[in-house]
Amino acid sequence: MAAPGFISVVPYSSTTPGAVPSAGNMVTSEIAVNSADRLMYVKGPAGTVVTIGNGATGAGGDQIFVQNGQTVTASYTLPVGYNAMTTGPVAINAGVVVTIPSGSVWAII
Repeated sequence: MAAPGFISVVPYSSTTPGAVPSAGNMVTSEIAVNSADRLMYVKGPAGTVVTIGNGATGAGGDQIFVQNGQTVTASYTLPVGYNAMTTGPVAINAGVVVTIPSGSVWAII
C-alpha cells in the first residue's frame, strides 16, 4: 500500500532463487528484481540483460570497493549457478546456516 502522495510501482520481478529475466520478456531499459537473490537487472540497448548495482562506488563513480559485513546473521542459500566472495574474518551466528549448492563456491579471502 502506497503512502499518501506516493504511487506504488512494482517492477518485473521474481521470488524464485536463481531466476534471471529473459531478454525476450523485457523492453530496453526495463528493470527487473529478484528479491530472493537480492539482485536487480536491466535490459540494455544491445538487447542483453545485465545485473546492476553490484558494487560500491567511490569518487567519480569508480566501482572499486566491494564491501561486506563481518557477521552472517540470517541463513542464506547461494543461488544455483552462482559463486560468492567475502573478505574475512567472517563469523556465522549460532543457528544460522549458509548453504552452497553443488558446483558453486564461497571464497573467503
